[in-house]
Amino acid sequence: MKRTISIVLLALIAIVANAQQRFTVRDSLTQEPIAFTSVWFGNETGGYTNESGTIEMPEGTERIRLSHICYEAKNISVTDISGHTVLLVPKSIPLAEVCVSAKSPKRTKLTTMGRVKEKTQTCHRGANGFEMALFIPYDSTWSSAPYIHSILASLDYSTHWLTFTTIKKPIYATLRLDLRKPDALTGTPRDESVINGGIIIQSDQRVGKDGIKLANPIPFPKTGVFVVVEWITTAAVSRSQDLVPALNMTLNAKESQTWNKKTFRGMGWMREEDEPAYKNEGAQVFYKGRTPSAKLGLKISK
Repeated sequence: MKRTISIVLLALIAIVANAQQRFTVRDSLTQEPIAFTSVWFGNETGGYTNESGTIEMPEGTERIRLSHICYEAKNISVTDISGHTVLLVPKSIPLAEVCVSAKSPKRTKLTTMGRVKEKTQTCHRGANGFEMALFIPYDSTWSSAPYIHSILASLDYSTHWLTFTTIKKPIYATLRLDLRKPDALTGTPRDESVINGGIIIQSDQRVGKDGIKLANPIPFPKTGVFVVVEWITTAAVSRSQDLVPALNMTLNAKESQTWNKKTFRGMGWMREEDEPAYKNEGAQVFYKGRTPSAKLGLKISK
C-alpha cells in the first residue's frame, strides 16, 4: 500500500513539474491562443508557441521575452506567470486609406521589383527565429503610388546541403512572409506589419515563382518597404539547426540593402555586409568583396 501511494505521489509531482514548465500565450482581449509567438529564454535559446499557443520552457529559465508582430513585446519573470497563461496586448496600427471604385476592373499589368530575377550565387540556410529582409525603395519618378499585389521569395527546398549530424531527416520550417516600413531613425524593419501580421506558409506548403498573393493589394509605402521572411518551427532544435528551405542569394559589389536578425541569439537587425561570418579570410576569398543580397521581391501594378 505504501509503495502504491509513493508511486502515485511521484507521478503527481512529475505532472505538476511538467505543467509548471508549460504555458499558453493568449490575446489579452479575446483570450484566444496566439500561435507562433517568439519566446526567448536567454542563453541563446528560444522557440515558438505551437498552433494552440503553448510552449515548454527549458529547466532553469528565469526570465522570458515574448514577441509577435501583431502584439506588444513583453519581458517577464517566470515567477510572474499566473495560471500557466501569459497575455499579450494587441498593437494598435493605423491602416492605409483604400480607394473604392464602382468602375469595372481592368486587367492589371504587374511589374516585378526586388532581386528575385538576379543570378543565384549562394544561399542562406534558415534557422529557428531567424529573419531576413530586403529593402525596396519608393521610386521618386512614379506619378502615383503603385499597388503591391504579391510577395516574391526565391527559396531552395533541396536538402543536399544539409549535414545530418544531430537529426536524421530534414526539418521543414513554417515561414512568415511580411511587409514592414523602415524605422525613421535606424533604417531597420519596424516591429509592425503593414499586412496584418504577414502571411503564414505552413511547413507542407511551398512558395512558387509567382510568390504569394496579398488578400488585398496595398499602396506602395512612400517610405519604401522591407520584404521580410521569418523561419519558424515548434520542433525541438538548436538555434544553429539548418531548416528547409534555404533562401537564395545573389552577390553585389555595393551595399545590398539586405538585413538579418537572430532573435534567439539576442541579436537585433544588422546589415548583411556587417555579418561576422563574412569577415574571415575564406569568406573574403569566396565573395571577392561582394555582399550577399536576399532574392526577395514584389509584384506591383503601376
